[in-house]
Parts: sequence; structure tokens; C-alpha cells
Amino acid sequence: MRICCFLFMVSLSFHSSGQTIFTYMSPKSDKDVRNNYDLALFRLALEMTIESHGPYRLIISPLMNHKRAFASLETSGLINFFVKQSISKNALDKYGAVNFPVDLGIVGYRVFFVSPNVKSSFHKVTTLLELKQFSIGQGLGWLDTQILRHNGFKVIEGTSYEGLFKMVARSRVDLFGRGANEILSEYQARANDPQLTADTSIILYYPLPRFFFSSKKNLKAIQRVQTGLEIAYKNGSLYKLWHKHYNASVNFVNFQKSKIFNIENPFLKGIDDSYKQYIFTPARLNNQ
Repeated sequence: MRICCFLFMVSLSFHSSGQTIFTYMSPKSDKDVRNNYDLALFRLALEMTIESHGPYRLIISPLMNHKRAFASLETSGLINFFVKQSISKNALDKYGAVNFPVDLGIVGYRVFFVSPNVKSSFHKVTTLLELKQFSIGQGLGWLDTQILRHNGFKVIEGTSYEGLFKMVARSRVDLFGRGANEILSEYQARANDPQLTADTSIILYYPLPRFFFSSKKNLKAIQRVQTGLEIAYKNGSLYKLWHKHYNASVNFVNFQKSKIFNIENPFLKGIDDSYKQYIFTPARLNNQ
């Protein structure tokens, strides 16, 4: 009943103010800063389209996991609800998507938190086969889990985002892979745990473009966000935001001194690859 009343009041606000309501997924915890860039980028896309599409109001969803969030996309319980997710043919068939890689693909460069038990042996890795001897922690339902298993890695799933950091720090898994854009802020947010170690000597790369998804019913909203992102990319404001949020972490990873191993993402087969024009590569670092 409370949810219905809330949605009714939001609907009244929408009709009375002339604003278009957009809802974005909330972070997983107080330490979860992954959402900061996504939310800022989403807002930037809406700002870029005020003149053409009118005013907007952006609200944050109740706390929920990805499974519940995608269930909400199907039921349309939240107005113009958007969730960021790694793309796959199944997701693109089922939901509406903004055809633009939210973080420019930087998250596909995976850097590891390393457990105390394997800290010394991890430094000795020189081949992909040797890397596959370590267990990797991943979240339930993450596409990464399927990608890694497809490529022969041993994956142990954790039930919560925060719990995965504890699993690697307590040596219940050997590694916990994070995007090159995520690892520094996550490491700093948990600096009080002396057993949590970030090792940037090895990068595992697999293409992992992430899109903003919504219900297919929200076509106008999807088209607006798409237009806004393209405008922001062309006028440089998207890159400025990307650098503001991710430069420190990219520098921390230090691509020039890391060993990079490549594996495939089988879930990209048969998908329109026009998004690739926006994808980050380490070579771009030398051209900035």
C-alpha cells in the first residue's frame, strides 16, 4: 500500500510539474561508490537534452539487488527505471537498452584483490594457465561468473558485494577481480582491513561493455538518454566526467607496468558492435 501511494504521489508530481521522472538504481551499501560515476553520467545525459526534451526529475530507487531490479524493469513498478548491466544477447532481447558503453569499457580490465595465502605466489604468474590455478570470487548473477567459467577459471560465488571483500581478505577465495576504474576507491574505502591487498601487477581483460537498461515500454526515455550520451561524448563533457572519476584509479593500476592476459566474452556473439567506437584501450592513455 505504501509503495502504491508513493508511486501515485510521484505520478501526480510528474503531471503537475511537467517534469519527466527518471529512476536510477541505488548503491548496494554506504561504501559502494561504483554508482557515483554512473549516476553522474545519467544526470549528464538528461542535462544535455533539457532543451530538446524538457525538464526532468531524477530519483533513486529503494535498496535492491540486481535480480530484484530487473524484475522491477519487467513489472514497470518504478517510473522510467534504469539499471546498468553488462550486455548479453539475452538481456538485449528482453529489455530496452541505451546502445552506449557506460564506462567506455574500462571495467573489462580486471585487477585483483589478492588473499594473504597467495600474495607471494601471485607475483610469480607469467602465463594465463598459471593464473587459472587461483580461485576467483564473484557475485551471484554477475555475467563475469559465466565468462570466467567459460574460459576455464574456478569461480566461487558470494552472496553479497561487501561479503566478497571479506572472502578474499580471509582467504576463502584467492582473488577478487575488480575493474581498473573501481579498484582504487574500493581499496581506499576498506583501508582499515590490513588483510585486504590490491595487486596491480596482472590484468585480466575480457570485453565487458555495460549499458543502461530499462523496460522496452520506456522507448522515449531510452532514446533521450541515448541522445544525451552521444551529445556529451561529442562535446567532451563525458570524457571530462570519466577522467574526474577514474583517472586516479587508472594511474594506480599503471597499465604500462602490468601484464595483460586476454580472454573472450562469449556473450557478445551476434550483438551489434557499434558501441566499440567508444571503448577504452590502454593505447589511448598515450594519446591524451
